[in-house]
Amino acid sequence: MRKALLAIILVTSLAGCGTPLDPGSLLSPFAQPTAPPDAPSSPGRIPPPVVTPTPSAESIRLTVADAKKAAASWLVRHNRTIKDRGWWDDSSKRDELFADGTRHEVVIDQGHVEDGDKSKIRKPIVLTGVRTYYVPREQPTGGEWFILQATYRGQDRPHVLTFWRPEGETFKLAAKTPLHYGQRVPAPLLDAEGYVTAASDSDGAGAGKEYLAFWDYPNNKAGKKGYRLAKDNFSRPAYAKISKGFYAGYQSHTQPYGFRARNGGSFYIFSLLNNPKGIWHVLTVGVSVAPERKKRKEIQEIAGDWYA
Repeated sequence: MRKALLAIILVTSLAGCGTPLDPGSLLSPFAQPTAPPDAPSSPGRIPPPVVTPTPSAESIRLTVADAKKAAASWLVRHNRTIKDRGWWDDSSKRDELFADGTRHEVVIDQGHVEDGDKSKIRKPIVLTGVRTYYVPREQPTGGEWFILQATYRGQDRPHVLTFWRPEGETFKLAAKTPLHYGQRVPAPLLDAEGYVTAASDSDGAGAGKEYLAFWDYPNNKAGKKGYRLAKDNFSRPAYAKISKGFYAGYQSHTQPYGFRARNGGSFYIFSLLNNPKGIWHVLTVGVSVAPERKKRKEIQEIAGDWYA
């Protein structure tokens, strides 16, 4: 298990027509109380509480300011790159922009253009409205990551994007999906200074394995290992429709990125991947894993995008 991940939220209001976010996600960090000065001891006197020092800003490998600059830089590079005709033929350009659950977008966009479907040519990404950054204080070995929630120009739903930077490289887009209509990212569990409590890696992996089992047509043995998709999970009607005329199975899932929620559950974003040689069907989801009840953890899909 990698180091525990702590995330810090920064909300910046910008001009434009943004979508209101969960009020719980707009909480600002507040100072941790300090112990009162020592006083003469007396019978029955309760000693002052001991305050544990918090890590200094110098220990943060990736600050919120760094994340903001990284997202802005990626958007500039992305929008500039896609203007070039046949940009997908340059492997260095592909590798500079996309990783994990978004590499398939290169192949699919190339297919649209070569098929003459100009309506699906990749468009510049312009973020509008309120932006929310979830930046881990403690980063895993080998790189840094952060999550951004924002609305695209021309879109009516907020998107959740995960950026990942392998050690020594620039940030790449690792996952991207819009929120389902009417859904919100759950409010994070904050500590005394406003930091988000670390999410469990095992819960994220458990959610990923549950999705793999659910989409394992025709076996469909989900819900057998302590995790289960909620009855109103968005993937349930999608599976019923797709499995009738087309099989889209998955062989693995990407690294889940997430944080614990105030309700005792967790929020994760990850992608389901099939055979690397056939990457035409990739499902990226943002899920809320509810607190454990009766030895099972229910999974509710907050966001999802089936890219094909």
